[in-house]
Amino acid sequence: MRRILLLALAIALILCIQLQHHGIEAKVVRVIDGDTIVVSIDGKLEKVRLVGIDCPEIEAHRNKPFEYDAITNLTYLAEWGLKAKEFTERYLDHKTIELEFDEIAGYRDRYGRLLAYVYVNGTDFNALLIEKGLARVYVEAKFKKKSEYLKLEEIAKSKGFGLWKLEKNVKTNSSVQLMPILTNKNVKICCIDLSWDACRQACGTQVRVG
Repeated sequence: MRRILLLALAIALILCIQLQHHGIEAKVVRVIDGDTIVVSIDGKLEKVRLVGIDCPEIEAHRNKPFEYDAITNLTYLAEWGLKAKEFTERYLDHKTIELEFDEIAGYRDRYGRLLAYVYVNGTDFNALLIEKGLARVYVEAKFKKKSEYLKLEEIAKSKGFGLWKLEKNVKTNSSVQLMPILTNKNVKICCIDLSWDACRQACGTQVRVG
């Protein structure tokens, strides 16, 4: 029992030393959602929260209105949360990655998860999620790449990538009268299908159903 305890302490000490210096190699064993994964580091399982970003939750009730600018449709956000998870699974699941830590953000969050930038073959995966419109910048937190990530987010919004396409569509057509077509439970506006709730929250009371 004492040997097991000493071994555990030794592993913890090695991990601590690694965290204080350079990035460490890890193997992804499971994807929880778009911004949270489980990795193996020298045989020890760790839950990792991708630092500096926030993907929508995959369950509608766990999302909050206005976290993603003016978007209040929680079902719409959940749909993109699922897409973010699927993208992360395709890109990271069972891959060898590098974790880089941020002294400003700290090494762990209040839930005990590691906070890290994830790199795959030199690509910053955290940044990639923002570029694809699958995540927002977690502006509530302090981290060294915030300015860089905010620039990437602005580009994704301006181009209407990912979850921002609803907002982009509304801004692009703000000068014209929108005439949505109600089809079953969805509304078709400018060649995209939206839920009726998404349409109402995006377009306001000016929208008339034809």
